[in-house]
Amino acid sequence: MDTRDSERALQKMGNSLYETLESLLTTMAILGALSASGIVLMIGASVSMRYFAFAPFSFTEELVGLLMTVSFFLALPLATLHSKHVRISIFINALTKKHRSWATKISRILGTIFCVWLLVLSLPWLDFAIDRNIKTEVGRLLMYPWMLVIPISIILTMMAFILQKSPKKDPPTRSNSMN
Repeated sequence: MDTRDSERALQKMGNSLYETLESLLTTMAILGALSASGIVLMIGASVSMRYFAFAPFSFTEELVGLLMTVSFFLALPLATLHSKHVRISIFINALTKKHRSWATKISRILGTIFCVWLLVLSLPWLDFAIDRNIKTEVGRLLMYPWMLVIPISIILTMMAFILQKSPKKDPPTRSNSMN
């Protein structure tokens, strides 16, 4: 009886952690969508300035590049948590249920290993940017606040790989969405 109670408590704690992480990642994804909207606004404003005031913003390309990177890395953890990223469904659909489970576990392990590798690579890069106070060339925007998003996102993506729940049903594909 005590084992069941401890299992239930552990399950409840895991569900609570999942829900907290999901809320945080949803907020990050919303910020990522706002960043993507900022890209459209910046390009629109720059084009308008070019044609109406004959003076486009000089920093548009730099800011758009930073916003694009930030929008991707802010949305990545939530996409990972819900398994909404790119899948090779032709391979997965060909497997038996048992082998799909193994493929999912292997993909989670490989995803976590990739996150560790990317984190190891990004931290010295971030440290270098902070030490040198690196700024963009034209707009003179500080780089490290933008670069800080990457390791934070990678840590949260790693957590998403670990806490990821198995999809309840296969995601729609061209072949099964028309049925």
